[in-house]
Amino acid sequence: MPLCENYMENIQKMPLAKTGIAKWFSLVIILLAQLGTMSDNSGLSVATSSLINDLGASVADVAFANAMYPLIAGACMIAGGMLGLIIGWTRLFQLGTVLMFVAEAVAAYTDNMQVFIFVARGLSGLGASFLVPAVLGLIAGIYKGKDRALAFAAVAAVIGVANTAAPLLFGYIIDAFNYRIAFAGLAGYFAVLTILGFFLDKVEKSKIKIKYDLFGTVLVSSGLLALFIGLLKITEWGLITPINPEMTFMGISPSLPLVAVGLTVLVAFLKWEKKFEQKHGACLMPESFVKTPQLRDGLYMCGFIFLMFGAFVMLGITYLQLVAEYSAFDTAKVMIIFSTGMLLTSIAAPIKLNKISCRTLCNVGIGLCGLAAIFGALGSELQDINEFFYACALFIGLGTGLIASQASLIVTEAVNDRDATQSGGVQATSRNIGQTVGIALLGTTMMFSLTGTVKSQAEESLTLSVEAKYQVEQIASVPFLSDSGFEKLWQDKITEQKDIEILVDINRSARQSSVRLAWYLLALICLGFSLGMTRSIPKRSLSLAKP
Repeated sequence: MPLCENYMENIQKMPLAKTGIAKWFSLVIILLAQLGTMSDNSGLSVATSSLINDLGASVADVAFANAMYPLIAGACMIAGGMLGLIIGWTRLFQLGTVLMFVAEAVAAYTDNMQVFIFVARGLSGLGASFLVPAVLGLIAGIYKGKDRALAFAAVAAVIGVANTAAPLLFGYIIDAFNYRIAFAGLAGYFAVLTILGFFLDKVEKSKIKIKYDLFGTVLVSSGLLALFIGLLKITEWGLITPINPEMTFMGISPSLPLVAVGLTVLVAFLKWEKKFEQKHGACLMPESFVKTPQLRDGLYMCGFIFLMFGAFVMLGITYLQLVAEYSAFDTAKVMIIFSTGMLLTSIAAPIKLNKISCRTLCNVGIGLCGLAAIFGALGSELQDINEFFYACALFIGLGTGLIASQASLIVTEAVNDRDATQSGGVQATSRNIGQTVGIALLGTTMMFSLTGTVKSQAEESLTLSVEAKYQVEQIASVPFLSDSGFEKLWQDKITEQKDIEILVDINRSARQSSVRLAWYLLALICLGFSLGMTRSIPKRSLSLAKP
């Protein structure tokens, strides 16, 4: 009898499993948070002219403001993953939404561009470094099995939709009112999310007292920051030969030395983490994250998705707007094709394709992205795009949607529940690394190809004057510009209009060949991922596991 009474008492203490709408209410809140972070990041891209006109910002200021968010967020997300274990995922979620609220409010009301950059965008990046790991950690903690697969697929779908919807909505508000109203609206949005955070399902905190790794946080944040800045500045500072004579390190470009410093610090970080985990039982980068092949390949897939996002924006959207001269609205229509593809496959994978193995789905997704890269090259004409470009947008959406439906699931199913919830920070960081490496690699390829082709064709030209050839030879790097922008580049350097017209023609051809080369390189990167970074992904479906 006492045994039976104890059993009944324990049953009564167990929370009832939620069903129907109640089971998915937390997911709705989580998806709204994911949509908010995407809106903040992508919405800023359409506020450029407003910031220049209202705050007196320069183009460099706007570029710095755009870079601040991913730099801060990417450097701090691993720390956010561990903080969630200590204070709880709901509190981390609300801490992120509060910081985002303050960031948007400052952005809406400040009259100083420096405050906008360092306070508003800095707080936004810090808030995202808590909110994004919380989103992934809450899903891993609240949902299991098939429910978890559906939840991660829903996040992937929201990312696809937000890539198009956020700039459109932000742009409409700016056009109808002004950019301050847009940021004030986002502030209100995050205030509501903070309140909704109280209604999230609870995730059980670790019963083991966890010590926060402050020194490890400093190491990983500074290492990632140095790595990101070094990679992103290659096209501005140069790879080895400095583009800007005032920005050098021991006579060479500081880009690679900064990357080397970042990698060295990150190696030291991993060694420190191993000792810290052995002593305290928990750390920022558990050994399971480093030594579990399935988790590692899952992180590769997380990085690959955002590598493709960055590539599409850098190669595709840039070509649309600078070369084909598409308006923001016309560009958004192309983005809708991409978003539709991603929405379709991210939802279909856990529902209609749930009997297909994770590895097969990921390889099919990578293959679609590889085909998209080839279509991107074929679709980039001298001064326009053709139907292949639309196929490129669709196939990138379809491919990344498939992979996004699996990537987080591969990671979280590879480790225990505690490490699965903590993995959100590492997943988010792998996204930033993938995007940064992709932009750096493709951007460097385009820069060298464009510069080399323009210089060689100018030198071989029989109609270009000696003066013009000399001026071309003196330029360290040829930037990727529209025809009008390229013409302005030479107006103060070359006196003969005929020479400038010849150079514009040369640049058109070089611009097309450089972007096509970058697209083909992207196709080879896709092949490399398929051959070498999917081997430890399970040859079974993870979407059929019982909740």
